Amino acid sequence: MNIPQKDTANDNKPPLFAGIDVGAEELVLVIRKNNKSLNPQTFSNTPSDRTRLVNKLSKLSGIIVCLEATGVYHFDLSIALHDAGVLLMVLNPKAAHNFAKVLMKNSKTDAVDTSQGTSANTLAEYAERMAFVAWTRPGNEKIALRSVARRIQSLGKQKAAANDCMDAGGRAMQEQLPRIICTR
Repeated sequence: MNIPQKDTANDNKPPLFAGIDVGAEELVLVIRKNNKSLNPQTFSNTPSDRTRLVNKLSKLSGIIVCLEATGVYHFDLSIALHDAGVLLMVLNPKAAHNFAKVLMKNSKTDAVDTSQGTSANTLAEYAERMAFVAWTRPGNEKIALRSVARRIQSLGKQKAAANDCMDAGGRAMQEQLPRIICTR
């Protein structure tokens, strides 16, 4: 296992590994120490709870964190962890799935699996067993471009919704117009 060397007085402490199961609304954290998983901890996937989670992990010197790339949901947390100096691996979902299969664990998408923090545990175990491959943070220009693209997509959805409302309202007005004219 390729774990970066630390130059601290805590070198005699056993390494810590963490897995974070990232969902749209919830983050489940499992920390492994001495080949044993601690109880899962749950955080909301909100800016304030992500900050609490990052603060917690950044205080654990030398911890290696592993999470799965989950579309847009993992990105803000990954940026925050990286910027806080936390050692971070972001896995391709297929790699996480295959690792769970090798361990003979249920699929990551099992309801039982995620409710018990097993996905986070599998990710923590991945961090513990596999060679550390640091996540590369995109540059600020790419992040800004991504933000603009998201905004354009959001505006497109708003425009489509407004057009749908106008179409529905227009039909209603056409149906009511003869009655309005005839009653006067």
